[in-house]
Amino acid sequence: MPDIHSVIRGTPHVPALLLVGSEASGLDRTGQAYRAIRRQIIDLTLPPGSSFTETSLAQQWRISKTPVREALARLRRDGLVNALPRAGYVVSPITLQDTEDLCAVRTLLCCEAAAAAARRGVEAPALKRLEVLSKVPFALAAGEVGLEESLQAGIEFEAIVANFSGNNRLAKAIVDVLDELERILRMATLISPDIVSPPGELESIFERLRDRDVDGTQEATRKRCERVRHDVLQVLAKSASVSRANIEMPAPTRPS
Repeated sequence: MPDIHSVIRGTPHVPALLLVGSEASGLDRTGQAYRAIRRQIIDLTLPPGSSFTETSLAQQWRISKTPVREALARLRRDGLVNALPRAGYVVSPITLQDTEDLCAVRTLLCCEAAAAAARRGVEAPALKRLEVLSKVPFALAAGEVGLEESLQAGIEFEAIVANFSGNNRLAKAIVDVLDELERILRMATLISPDIVSPPGELESIFERLRDRDVDGTQEATRKRCERVRHDVLQVLAKSASVSRANIEMPAPTRPS
């Protein structure tokens, strides 16, 4: 697949998956620590439920504990880690409820951005890049690319559309959602490697966006988001950890 940064690097909001190491050089120590730890959580290097300490991370990144502590405070606000009393930190679990909520937010935001981008129009270089990305699911089905390239293509596609919505805050919100969704998609793929974008799905969005079909672009985007939500929830629900979870008694209802 061609250079993944050819268009997206020229936009204000870039998903973490598409950033390169040099792009963190302008950050302070806390920013660098935050980005590095967050990346390890998202790509499952630090899987859900894994524990660690400020000291272990500071030693890993060869920095003092202060920026690590400040970075972890930000990650706690993000909901990606939880503090353990006198025992360090633990990576937050992936839950069905949180996945459902995140997918619902993604549908709302991405559909709005897709409609706005179709209404405004997308510049020719970005349209050309979207067309290339829309062909990746066909290449995956033919065995010409792997799952990692397919994941990158889907996230880059949605980020480009978001950045061309004309709404800076909307684009930022979508990229933040895509970063969180990446962790869930990676987990789902580990459980079921065949959970991939079917050929034609991204192409359908691209063609309608190219034609500036506002309603068609929005509907094609909605179908993709809902397909991902259904597939991911179905896979996660079948995982061994869910099947072994305790079933709690429902709270008693009070007579009216």
